[in-house]
Amino acid sequence: GAPLGYPHSPSTALLCCFEAGPAMKFVSVLGGAEPASFSEAVLNGWAPDGGMYWPAAVEPVSPRTLSAWESLSYPRLCEEVLKRFIAADDPDVTPLDLAGIVSAAFSSFGDAEVVSLRPLSDELHVAELWHGPTLAFKDLGMSVLGRTLSHLLRRRRQRLTLLVGTSGDTGSSAMEAVRGLEGIEILVLYPLQGCSSISPVQELQMTSVARAASNVHLIGVEGSSDDLDVPLERAFRDAAFKRAHRLGSVNSVNVVRLLVQVVHYFYAYLRLPEGDLRPPEGSSERRARVAVPCGAGGHLAAGLLAQQMGLPITLLAATNANDALHRLLATGELRAHGTVSQTASPSMDIQVPYNVWRLLFVASGGDAAAVRGWQADFGAGGLTLPPRVREWLRVRVASAAVDDALTLRTMLETHQRCGYLLDPHTAVGVAAAQIAAGVEEESCAARVPTLCLGCAHPIKFLPTVAAAFGCSAPRALALASGPAGHRCVEAVGQLAQQAKQGYPAAGWVPPGCCAVLRKGEAWQAEWTAAVRAKVEELSAAAAALRSRL
Repeated sequence: GAPLGYPHSPSTALLCCFEAGPAMKFVSVLGGAEPASFSEAVLNGWAPDGGMYWPAAVEPVSPRTLSAWESLSYPRLCEEVLKRFIAADDPDVTPLDLAGIVSAAFSSFGDAEVVSLRPLSDELHVAELWHGPTLAFKDLGMSVLGRTLSHLLRRRRQRLTLLVGTSGDTGSSAMEAVRGLEGIEILVLYPLQGCSSISPVQELQMTSVARAASNVHLIGVEGSSDDLDVPLERAFRDAAFKRAHRLGSVNSVNVVRLLVQVVHYFYAYLRLPEGDLRPPEGSSERRARVAVPCGAGGHLAAGLLAQQMGLPITLLAATNANDALHRLLATGELRAHGTVSQTASPSMDIQVPYNVWRLLFVASGGDAAAVRGWQADFGAGGLTLPPRVREWLRVRVASAAVDDALTLRTMLETHQRCGYLLDPHTAVGVAAAQIAAGVEEESCAARVPTLCLGCAHPIKFLPTVAAAFGCSAPRALALASGPAGHRCVEAVGQLAQQAKQGYPAAGWVPPGCCAVLRKGEAWQAEWTAAVRAKVEELSAAAAALRSRL
């Protein structure tokens, strides 16, 4: 494969900024860990130095291969993309193993195609990524990751405790992916209603699984998604604790999540109507823009990897009022300690988009020392990117921030115009795409077809649907139900009828939660101690079970 190395401006030649490691390896973006194999990177989650993994080498996809991929189903394309990052002689994951993992991963999805493309206009399509059990795009990567972890742990006769923080969809998707899997315990932290904009359906999805599955554990916190990341990051950064208790991650930190999200880009691009992909003047390359609703930035990082693999796309990062990522791309500055705002798109309510270190690793040409410096600057209050890195990002990634009023208006107007109901996260992406199209029209620039990544099904966000349409809860449920016969939509629809807004009393512990962490003066230390104690409890229970076998 070609070593990682990218020009810092459109006119410079391809540069090799660090020496590529062995084939099919992953390196830490902080540069302080040994290159890891696919299996090692999956099991580690975070690299030992506290950094995220990125492929050490990226092999461009040839035009011939891209053409051959046009006829592949989503599962088959997923296999082909993943195989490019797994050594051919890897004893842990053979091609036959991978085929079995991927086939099982998508067996419970409600659409035979797994991912569908829906046109909103001649130049705007939504890639519906939400056909999995929890009706969120995260089901795609999480289902593959859960089965990959289970396969590796069985082969190595090991166990793993997964620590997960969620702002909404990640928790239920992770729980669903690993419920009942041998050798895996999962502990999820989520912000309680009233402390975030998490919907009652999202919460009920998690508490229901936690009550039903013995290997699933749930803690509610009186704080934001950024707050709950504090005890989790402390646990992962304690190398001895992480090693002793076999901690792993299924957030977008994990390389399987990153790689499966790359598949979305190729699959959706290859299914755009031929006539939509008009080559720009003087080029034979068919280009498209992809609008990416952004929270932690995992999907955006995957988009950069798709670009590195040669997919002819530009990216449009769409944020809500929690616009740290938009401000970084627009101004080159990222400030710490921003207050998280509760919005209509709760899964994007993040002010510390942790995948930003992956973005900056790629944008700097693989300069881990620079990433370490920026991370230190951010910890001290804020970072400022040098002009060459800002320019590199500018030609590849645009951005827009969308407020709640525009989000709700986009949901309403899209439904009025074409009878299609967007969830609020996808609506942020569609609104950003329409802003970009308006700028092109004003400047007389050539229009390019746009794909918007469809994040979730609207039935999970009925209070927001009701607000957008000015209607009652039953009317919102009727609007959001469908398509008919979709087993996953019908199952979540039943939960939606049971879900309740708010709690019956102060201090309420939702059924299914093993604990609730309250926010006092010393909350960071108290939450860290509570998470460590729960992890130790799970490890002790696993050891006791092994001793009885």
